[in-house]
Amino acid sequence: MLISIVVPVYNSSAYLEECIDSILSQTYANFELYLINDGSKDNSGEIIDAYSRKDSRINAVHKTNSGVSDTRNVGIRSAKGEIICFIDSDDWVDQDYLEVFIENFHDHQTLLIQNIKRDGKTISNYRFKNYSLKNELADLFAENNLLRSGAPFAKFYSRSIISDNQLFFNTDISYGEDLIFFLEYVKHLKNVTFLNATTYNYRYIPGSLSTSKNHSLKNYFLVHIKISEFINFSKILSNNNLKYFYKIDWDMIESGIDQNIHISSSKIRKDLTPFKKTIHYQHFKFASIGRKILFLLIKINSIRLLKAYKILLK
Repeated sequence: MLISIVVPVYNSSAYLEECIDSILSQTYANFELYLINDGSKDNSGEIIDAYSRKDSRINAVHKTNSGVSDTRNVGIRSAKGEIICFIDSDDWVDQDYLEVFIENFHDHQTLLIQNIKRDGKTISNYRFKNYSLKNELADLFAENNLLRSGAPFAKFYSRSIISDNQLFFNTDISYGEDLIFFLEYVKHLKNVTFLNATTYNYRYIPGSLSTSKNHSLKNYFLVHIKISEFINFSKILSNNNLKYFYKIDWDMIESGIDQNIHISSSKIRKDLTPFKKTIHYQHFKFASIGRKILFLLIKINSIRLLKAYKILLK
């Protein structure tokens, strides 16, 4: 089975060689590697060119800067393997990363997910079992906090599912695009299996795009809409599961407000208006007391009171 590994690269020279070396050291060797340089200003481009001359499995791709979503989409369109694996250029993988996936592969309708390590410690807390999405879709997310684990790495994606359903990362947003991609992908599966393996090493870098807190309310609105759509798709019956989904949705909404509360009242009123139309009784029912107040302030569209309330909370 040929695996296509997609690595978006942007100003990653400090960690890039460790990332590439870890991929080339895999015990499972039947892969093609796309190192896609997203207009880096450091010497990342020279590094990937040098590696591509040494190993025929490596494809060095250079493009003007357009963001990580578009860069991953270039990899999706270029991939020839049955499976697509995403690895971030500042992370690295253990030697058996691909082999663990291959040994547990059953069919393209089953998504395999591994744990993730940070500083040598497991940061995900999955239940090691197989979930049938026909009956356990909501449990899958609630029991494993998957709305917090939408990142594309440490997952074994079927290229046929991606291509047949024209799934791509949204290039219009800078936060939550990986979760949206994941939610859309899950809709086309029959099973999700968590493997008792932790071979992906995540490097936390303060100030990176993934840790940045500078995203527009419009960005958060799109993520909120996709979570709401997924709630409807899941046909959730359990109040415990509903509470989980709406809590995460509220986290998104309130994060967007907190990050944009400083902008002009007219601008925040305009950007909050779509939320007024899309939050409903369930958002109120499963909200904390503080968020019930926030719900009412959004509904009456009182930006003056909203700003005063957020200042009071601080």
